Amino acid sequence: MSQLSLRSSVVAVAAALLVSGSLSAYGAGTLVSASDHKAQSPEIALGPDGAINMVWIDEDPAPERHDTGGHGHSHVATTNLFFARSTDDGKSYSEPLRINHKDGEVWGFSVSKPRVAVGANGTIHIFYPANAVNPITGKPVAVAMYTRSTDGGKTFAEPQQVNTNATSDASAIVHGGISHGHVFGTLAVDSKGSVYTLWIDTRDMAKEGDNGKMFMAISRDDGKTFAKDAELFPADVCPCCQLTAYVDEDDRLFIGSRQVADGYRDSTITVSTDGGRTFSPRQRIVGKRWAIEGCPLKPTTVAARGDDIYAAYYTGAEDPQGVYFVHSTDGGKTYTAPMLVHPGAKVSDAPVLTLAGNTLYLFWHAKVGDGPRRLFARASTDRGSNFSEPVELPATEGAAQLPAVVGRADGSVRVAWQQGSEVRAMQWSATPARVATAGH
Repeated sequence: MSQLSLRSSVVAVAAALLVSGSLSAYGAGTLVSASDHKAQSPEIALGPDGAINMVWIDEDPAPERHDTGGHGHSHVATTNLFFARSTDDGKSYSEPLRINHKDGEVWGFSVSKPRVAVGANGTIHIFYPANAVNPITGKPVAVAMYTRSTDGGKTFAEPQQVNTNATSDASAIVHGGISHGHVFGTLAVDSKGSVYTLWIDTRDMAKEGDNGKMFMAISRDDGKTFAKDAELFPADVCPCCQLTAYVDEDDRLFIGSRQVADGYRDSTITVSTDGGRTFSPRQRIVGKRWAIEGCPLKPTTVAARGDDIYAAYYTGAEDPQGVYFVHSTDGGKTYTAPMLVHPGAKVSDAPVLTLAGNTLYLFWHAKVGDGPRRLFARASTDRGSNFSEPVELPATEGAAQLPAVVGRADGSVRVAWQQGSEVRAMQWSATPARVATAGH
C-alpha cells in the first residue's frame, strides 16, 4: 500500500469512528495551556475521583540560552512547570498554575520532562528536574525535585530535592554548563502510599565513564518525607534516555530503561514485587540490537497485568527503523518478536501504552508522506495478540506530537499532546469491531 493510500484509509477509519460516536473529542481537543504561552511535553494522570491532572513545561524565558552553536542538542534549559486540572471529564481545565517559584528554574525538555501521578487517596505527586547550585562544590547542577498537593491541586508543598548532592565535579564530561545531572527521571505511586522517584545520575561519571547510573528515592508516607537515595543500577544506563515507571494492579513496580553494553543501547525492563526494595535483573526485550554511538534520547514504555507485560520503544536497528511493540505472556521470561507499529510511516516515534478496562492502547506520533507529525493509535482486546490498524486522531491541523495517555476502566482513554506550541487533550475510545485485525 502506498503512503498516500495508507493515509487516506487512516483518515477514513477515523471519520467512521467519529460518526459511530466511539471516538469522542471535545472539538479537536480541549486547550489546556494558556494561549499566550509556548507549551510542550505534557504528562497526564487520573485521580480516584475521576479528575484529570496535567503538567507540562513552558518555553525557556531566555531562548537564546538554548543556542548550541550548531553542535546539536543543548543541555541548557531554563523552563517553567505548569499544572492544570479538569473536574468535568475534560470539557474544561483550571487556569494553569506555575509550580516552580523562580522563573526558568526547571531543567525541562521533551526528553527529560516532568512527571505526575495521583495516589489512591487523591494526593497529587509531581517530580521534575530543576536548575540549582551544588552547595558542596559551588557548581551549577540539575537536580531531582518533588512536590505534592493534598487539596486537589489548589496548592503545592514547598518542593524538596530528593537526590544527594555530589561531592565531585564532572563538568568536563557533563555538557551544557552543569557539573552534574540528576535528571531524565520518572515517578510512580502504589496503593499503599509509597512514592517512587527514579532518575539517571552522573555523580560517579568522572571516575566510572560517561554512562549514567540509575538512582532511586522512596517515600513510605505519601510523599511527606523521602529516604536517602540509593543506587539501583551501575554505570551502564544510557545517560539521556528518560526512564519510565509503571505500577500495576498488584503493586508491582516496572521500570523501562536502556542499558549500554558492548556498544549497544537496548531497551530493558526490570520489576520489583516488594515495594522497590529489590529488583529483578534487567531483561532485554529487543529483537535486533541497536549499535549506536551516543544517546538516542528514546524512552521505553511499559504496561502490565498479571503475566502479560507489554512494551513499546523506538529502535534504529530494525528495518525499517521506528516504533516497535513486544509482549510477554509468561511474566517477562520471554517476549514476542518485535511488531512494527506503523507500517508505511515515514517516521514513527514517542510511543506510550495504557490499559483501559480490557483494552490495551498504543499511541505514538508519526509522519506519513510529506505531512507534519500527527497522532496515531492502535488497540487490542485480546491481550496484545492482535491490534486494530493505525488510526489518526482528529487533532487540529498542523504538527501534533508527544502523546501522553491514561486509561479508564470503561475502556476509554484521556489523551494529551503537544499541538504546535499548545497543550491539548481529548477523550478517545476504540470500536470493538475494528479491533483484532492485524496480528504480529
